[in-house]
Amino acid sequence: MFKPLEDITVLDLTQVLAGPFGSYQLGLLGANIIKIENPEDGDWARKGGDDKDLSDNLMGTSFLVQNSNKRSIRLDLKSKTGKSIFKKLATKADVIIENMTPGKFAKLGFSFNSLKKLNPKVILCSISAYGQNGDLGIRPAYDHVIQAASGIMSTTGTDKSGPLKVGAPYIDYATGLNAAFAITAAISNLQKDNSAKWIDVSMYDTSLMLMSSLVSTSINSDITLQPKGNEAWSGSPSSGCFEASCGNILAIAANTESQFNRLCKTIFETKQNYYEKWIDINYRKKHENSLKNEIGVAIKTKSAETWEKKLNDNFVPASKVKAFKEVISEKHFKQRKNWIKSHLEKYDKTYMVPSLSFKVNNSNNVNILPPPELGQNTQEILEEFGFTKLEIKNFINKKVAF
Repeated sequence: MFKPLEDITVLDLTQVLAGPFGSYQLGLLGANIIKIENPEDGDWARKGGDDKDLSDNLMGTSFLVQNSNKRSIRLDLKSKTGKSIFKKLATKADVIIENMTPGKFAKLGFSFNSLKKLNPKVILCSISAYGQNGDLGIRPAYDHVIQAASGIMSTTGTDKSGPLKVGAPYIDYATGLNAAFAITAAISNLQKDNSAKWIDVSMYDTSLMLMSSLVSTSINSDITLQPKGNEAWSGSPSSGCFEASCGNILAIAANTESQFNRLCKTIFETKQNYYEKWIDINYRKKHENSLKNEIGVAIKTKSAETWEKKLNDNFVPASKVKAFKEVISEKHFKQRKNWIKSHLEKYDKTYMVPSLSFKVNNSNNVNILPPPELGQNTQEILEEFGFTKLEIKNFINKKVAF
């Protein structure tokens, strides 16, 4: 079992998707994740999802996806006693993750400078919409707002459709991965430098990094990027999306000369003259629209499934545009073993949740514990950090930590 972070304790104050997904990655790597939640309803995502029974019990499916392998404590950080409790937790923690509006965590009394006085080796990771500084720093946002602000929406639609957002909340999840990457780097760095580190991770920065080639084009040239729709960013007329005979769309990437030659041999197999005339790269450049049209006509003769197999058998990257239900029913999806079962014994329900997205020695298997009920582990966590039973009883009675 690959657990490089099993000696690391993380205080996770984040909510919704990005922050919890980042701490979830650390938990999958063995870290002890203590989820600190507001005393009322906890993480906002607890109420989300499509299973009403679970949502009503603050265990919504939106919460389940990224909160396994964690323990939960309800803690009132606005009260004097709650602040005192958190400071004691912070003295023994290795990592603290928060995703409040920039400046809010410091106003609660937990600035980076104050935390490193308590714990000289602490790693504080602050996740926000636009970053800890800059003109937009204090603005709040969610995934689709950052998709608009970072420019990705201006390139995903077409002239006819106008801007379109990416369907999945990819910036949220990418930001979580970015945070986990930064935190593991900071943990590794402790071997060289035992000083505290403050990590600034933003959804805005993450989104722009995911589009590095496009941002670079805009910065380094006078080119104005246009919406591409389903066209390939390579600009190659032999790459893109084409409609097959079944009505489904086939995505093809034939960018190199060898890929293009194999594409032609596959789709023009009975028309040798078609293949021969396109071999000359200069001819192709002069007649790009004609080439794309002829490829489209050829693809229209067979189903997307047929072309997907024929092209891949000839080492031309291609795939039918698939729905999620189709993807998860495929044999390859099951063979990769990237999703694991999390059983909610109280509700007698089992949910599939993501495991590590990479493998070590051909495995990414991890022990998975179900997501915690709100405040489920408050007493045991406080005992671990040295609070007495009498102190804990007092905290619970005052609803400061419960």
